[in-house]
Amino acid sequence: MTDDEELFAADLIGKRLLGVTAAWHHYADEEPSLLHLWLHLEGLGPVHFHTPSTGLSLRIDQPHEPYSMEQYGSVVVVEDSPDLSATRFIGEPVRSVREISYRDARIDFVAGLTLQFPGGSIRLLALDDELVLAHDQHLGSVEADLHEDVILARVVQTSERFPSQWDAWTTGGQYLYLRYRHGEGTVEQHPSEDTDTWDGEESRLWTKWVDGTDGGGIDLTDFLAVAGLRLASDAETVSGGGAGSPHPGWAAHHGGQ
Repeated sequence: MTDDEELFAADLIGKRLLGVTAAWHHYADEEPSLLHLWLHLEGLGPVHFHTPSTGLSLRIDQPHEPYSMEQYGSVVVVEDSPDLSATRFIGEPVRSVREISYRDARIDFVAGLTLQFPGGSIRLLALDDELVLAHDQHLGSVEADLHEDVILARVVQTSERFPSQWDAWTTGGQYLYLRYRHGEGTVEQHPSEDTDTWDGEESRLWTKWVDGTDGGGIDLTDFLAVAGLRLASDAETVSGGGAGSPHPGWAAHHGGQ
């Protein structure tokens, strides 16, 4: 990767977090505000999260030096601060990256991302042109307008083992392909279960993990727990499909793996 290269969210999946750099704006007696965040990821380098306009921008870019803003305060750059929630995940791979939408009566846009690690998750949000990093804290009234499409309304099992796989649809209508084989679990987003639709801009990886077991089977409850998904209270689940082959068209889509 080269400096200033724009990234897609899926580019982060599977990359190990090596370090965290944050730039804070200090002004008078006010609480410091987060201006920029860099997650140093293995194989990518420093990934710069910032808010150029609406939503987040992700680019490969080196952290800048501290600087003075004269009467408007100063910008302090800190590396691997224990006070920053992202720092606790140093050494862990990014397991999942999911979009967070801001939706009210007037507007609907992608406001940020949830990054899930084996040990937990963080949310990175662009709200009112400010960068917000949240771990497990509640952000107040804005939470009512933040939506993450992780609740499943319908799940159909198409193979029980080798691989374990399901077709799933979220309450928002998004189709997801869930798969586990050789100890590797993945969640993929596609326009529909028709594999002819799987090569467009609407297809992307949501989640990937390797558990080191080389296992060929997993039950749905355990899969969803690791993937950060959950069933709606009235979800329809259809069991079936014994030991089988991958979803029709999956091998072609993934280069015959």
